[in-house]
Amino acid sequence: MKKYRPVIAAAMALLFYTFADILIWQRIFETNKMIQYATIYHTGWFVSLAGYAIMGVILMWGAWKDCLYFLTSLFVGAFSGLEDVLYYILDGKPMPETLPWLDGNPMIYHVSRVGVIGSVSFWIMALAVLYIVLYHWQTAIAPKVARIFIPARKTL
Repeated sequence: MKKYRPVIAAAMALLFYTFADILIWQRIFETNKMIQYATIYHTGWFVSLAGYAIMGVILMWGAWKDCLYFLTSLFVGAFSGLEDVLYYILDGKPMPETLPWLDGNPMIYHVSRVGVIGSVSFWIMALAVLYIVLYHWQTAIAPKVARIFIPARKTL
């Protein structure tokens, strides 16, 4: 279970981060037509993400792989479009055809629904590769690769 700690922690942080986004943005800002305060909201949104990140690092301090994976996956999840996809899933509303607020985000292939879902898929696969490299490379994969490319020497 300890091996999955950063994955579970990042998933839970992103889940609660998304719930807070729904409750604050949609239920307060949109409902009360306070969209002109979006810049201030987004600053607070980033500060809360930083708070989740700091809390996770403090709790995992001493395990550098866990800290690295947690931070990477939390920020990738927040900025790759995954948080936006979760937003609509958790809210029970259909995802719009375009998500124009994501325009200019270098982690998003295209602001269309298909483009965002494609970007999310790509980044989730990248996180899976990072997890394999960090946690399974030395114990499972590296010895097999070494046997393939470095044949055993014959003794004379």
